[in-house]
Amino acid sequence: MKKKWLVATLAFVWIIGGVILWNEWNDRERALSDNADRKAPKVTAQDSSKKVTEVEPDQKLEETIINTATIGMAGDVLLHNPIYTYPNFDFAFEAVKEKMASIDFLLANQESMPGGAELGLSTYPKFNSPKHILPALQNVGVDMVTFANNHTFDKGEIGVRKAIEHAQEYGMQYVGAYESFKDRKTQRIVEVNGIKIGVLAYTYGTNVELDLRGKEYLVNYIDRERMENEIQQMKPMVDVTIVSLHWGPEYQLETSDDQAELAQFVSDAGADVLFGHHPHVLQRYGEVGNTKVFFSLGNFYSAQPFDYTNFGGIARLSVTKEQTGDQKTVTIEDPRFLPTGVIKDQENRFKVVPLHEANSTIHYNEEWVENHVGVPKW
Repeated sequence: MKKKWLVATLAFVWIIGGVILWNEWNDRERALSDNADRKAPKVTAQDSSKKVTEVEPDQKLEETIINTATIGMAGDVLLHNPIYTYPNFDFAFEAVKEKMASIDFLLANQESMPGGAELGLSTYPKFNSPKHILPALQNVGVDMVTFANNHTFDKGEIGVRKAIEHAQEYGMQYVGAYESFKDRKTQRIVEVNGIKIGVLAYTYGTNVELDLRGKEYLVNYIDRERMENEIQQMKPMVDVTIVSLHWGPEYQLETSDDQAELAQFVSDAGADVLFGHHPHVLQRYGEVGNTKVFFSLGNFYSAQPFDYTNFGGIARLSVTKEQTGDQKTVTIEDPRFLPTGVIKDQENRFKVVPLHEANSTIHYNEEWVENHVGVPKW
């Protein structure tokens, strides 16, 4: 009896154990299957042999931004007798004000330093001009003046410092002569219509020589190593690099070999535009490498008595910048020249007018200028 009970008990235990093992095996198989499903790549119903890669939404195409501006420079502002005595210059540029103001960034060569009455106003051969020439130019659209020319030191160091002081007083930007090494190292970069423009200015020499040891910042002389370094330092920071040069033989309508060679050097250094002055007469426009070069802009406002020095004008170029992301293309094109002349008004005062309004007193006309400079007027 006991033997039968023992056999029955063992059979029952064996059955219960088998059921438990069977359930555990099924649970393990389901777990493995579920885990495999989670790890397996999703497949399309059309073709179960190909994996489906999730595609990111189409990226939005980068927008191309186009900016445009005009840049230009007026010729020599050299206040001879009696111009340097005028109490104001509001009348002097009225006839060309609209044209000047239409240029987005306009330079001028302020050749006679505006040291002001406190230093004693004077004319040729050692100029010192009234400071109110600066706001007069500013009011008709001049944005920056260059002080690097052969008359920079006519009144010595104090003349330079006073001219800079007066420029700062009126908020007129200046280049080419500086009050300190820090001032010289401060790059002249302006932004116009989204286009960054950098300006450098140099002169071949000065009529008065000073001991510049420790004060080399007072004027920028033409020094090729330094010019190359400064152009290349500025170029990555701007869209357009302008170099203003006081150079060339006076009163010569044709450019010299030295000018041509220096223009090539400036171009090789990376300048985009070169504006020249000092000859007091007009010289040609040309393209040297990738650089647009106006070799001499003539006199803009002066009282020199010769009929080929009492006219000059304003150069103008158009700049277009196209930028897509980090990629940009800058185009400088459409060189133009506005011929102007200096005549006397009814009160016997010297003023600037479009050249076609001065034909009775100036023997060169706009057609001659267009042929000589080589670009159309604007």
